[in-house]
This record gives sequence, C-alpha cells and structure tokens, in this order.
Amino acid sequence: MSKKSDHSHLHWHEIERSHEYDGRIFQLLKVTRCADDGRSSDFVLVESPDWVNVIAVVADEQQRSCFVLVRQYRHGSNSTSLEFPGGMVNRGEDPAVAAAREFSEESGYSAGGLRRIGTTNPNPAFMTNSVTTFLADRVEYHGRQELDADELVDVVLVPTEDIAAGRVPEFSGHAIMLAAYYWYTRATDTCATD
Repeated sequence: MSKKSDHSHLHWHEIERSHEYDGRIFQLLKVTRCADDGRSSDFVLVESPDWVNVIAVVADEQQRSCFVLVRQYRHGSNSTSLEFPGGMVNRGEDPAVAAAREFSEESGYSAGGLRRIGTTNPNPAFMTNSVTTFLADRVEYHGRQELDADELVDVVLVPTEDIAAGRVPEFSGHAIMLAAYYWYTRATDTCATD
C-alpha cells in the first residue's frame, strides 16, 4: 500500500476529447488520457446534466409519516420504479430551483423550503454529473402535475417505516434512491455530524 499522503500519482491527464454521440439527455464522449508512468488510453464518459431529487414527508389519511414518492416506468430496467421526485438541472439553473420545479411538476406538491442534504456522483467510473438531494419542509398538496410529454407518473405515499425496514423492493432496487435515503438518514439523525 502506498504511503504517499497525496494521490497525484493516480491521476490521468487529458490529452484529447471528442463528442461521439448525442443522446438528448446525455452525451457520449471519448477522452484520451495518459498516466504519469507513460500509459495512455481512450475512455468513454457519459456527460449528463446534473440531477436533483426531493425528499418530502407528509401524513397520510391514517396520520402515518409517509414519503412522497413517484412511480414510473424506467426503460433501463424495463420495470417500474418507486422514487423520490426529481429530474435534471437545466443549464445555468440553480439546483435548488430545479428541485422545487421538479418536485412540484412530478408530485403535485410544493415545498415552502428546501435544504440541501447531500451531493454525490451517480457513478464516478464513467459519469461526469452529480445528483443533489434536498429535504423539503412546509409541504402542501396543490394537486397539479405538470409532466413532460414522455412522462407517465403516479404519486404514491409510502410509510417511512416501510422504507426504513427495507419492505419496498421497488424502491431499494434503485441505487440513486438508496443514496438519497442515506443523505436523509444523516440529515434527520440528531447524532450525525458533517
């Protein structure tokens, strides 16, 4: 194991970059990079806008604490997925503004305030973007979804205890939702430190 305190010997330095494919919601890039030891190689990167998701807790008709979730079909897994509402950050848009917009459009709820609770890279091996999770407060139902032309979304209230106990496989099959839930548990644990 290396005893170096700095990790600069692990870095690859970019020589060339080209756009290979425009996938509407992402770009495929070919990047040529070299290491300090002289090796060079081509790498494929997925360049995508940053993403946001919003965690909101409301009471259902039985007065249980529930997450506001959305269910939608996901083409990559060829199945439905249960997720925190969210979406893409537009170019130049503040992530908090994007989060408020996406939350309202997808769920029909609005948030009186949003607190950023964590940011991560969905897959640093080949993705260039980040996903930021926000915690909503003063949540109110306005009942109007404003979905994109290719979105079919159901709003679902799921008891927080069911997610905590791992009883919702449709939710736990989505890695980004598990990361968001991790940020939620840290933000709501009075013993957690940053």
